[in-house]
Amino acid sequence: MHIEVQTGRGRMDLLITHNQRKYIVETKVWRGEVSYQKGKRQLASYLKLEGAIEGYYVVFDHRTNPEPRAETEEIEDFKIRSYVIPVMQERPSAESFDD
Repeated sequence: MHIEVQTGRGRMDLLITHNQRKYIVETKVWRGEVSYQKGKRQLASYLKLEGAIEGYYVVFDHRTNPEPRAETEEIEDFKIRSYVIPVMQERPSAESFDD
């Protein structure tokens, strides 16, 4: 397993090699639909560089009312499995910063 692997187009978040097969995982924080779609294209470019055929895209959604998603689609002939994970946590109160 390799974390933050440098490529010619940036850094892959996670590259796992198992039984001579490469698995690439790209992670992001939800920044809107346009950024979400852009991240999928970024993952497809990493798959192409590494000669892999399938990748995983995990997006953490911290919005007040996050909507989970799980979808699989073909982008540039690569299979992209995308997951939007709601992150449900309370925001720290102003008092917690006074200590």
